[in-house]
Amino acid sequence: MSTQTILIICYITLALLVLLSLKHSSLARPFKLGLVVITSMFYMVTWFHILGLLGWATPDPTPEAFRVHWIHIEEPNKAKGDPGTIYYWVSALDDAELMSGPPRAHQILWTIEAAKAAQDAKKRLDAGELLNGRISHNVLDGEKPGGEAPPAGKGQSPEGNDNERPAFEFTTVVPPTLPVKTVPIQ
Repeated sequence: MSTQTILIICYITLALLVLLSLKHSSLARPFKLGLVVITSMFYMVTWFHILGLLGWATPDPTPEAFRVHWIHIEEPNKAKGDPGTIYYWVSALDDAELMSGPPRAHQILWTIEAAKAAQDAKKRLDAGELLNGRISHNVLDGEKPGGEAPPAGKGQSPEGNDNERPAFEFTTVVPPTLPVKTVPIQ
């Protein structure tokens, strides 16, 4: 269920509760108190779900193919217990590799491999390149050569599967070729 749907349900319920309490003002005091408690709970639900509408980065998986607009890397901070996060601001790409929709901020857990790939892509963005990204199905922490499996619980992907954090492949977008313009003679 989307954030917008949850908010609409909360506000409709709140309006109905207020109308009910106004219509039946002779209700018993415990019932009115219950309405106040329920209304307060819906305020809390609204507060926690409104963050999705305010532009916070989503932990949802990134699209399979996307245009990279910007990358921000927050290193881990052991003193604060922060594991580190990498933020991608991306637009989904359709089958023709054209942007299909507005940009969205995504966050993934910081790992050394993901941070190296993100830092390399960020340098390319700083140099003026347009980048497309794609989720690589070559798993970073998959089975190692020799049949040795990675340690259990090393990490989770945005999809929630242990030890299967997908890597991102970044490719340079080729500038479009424009037809030659003829300059009129004056």
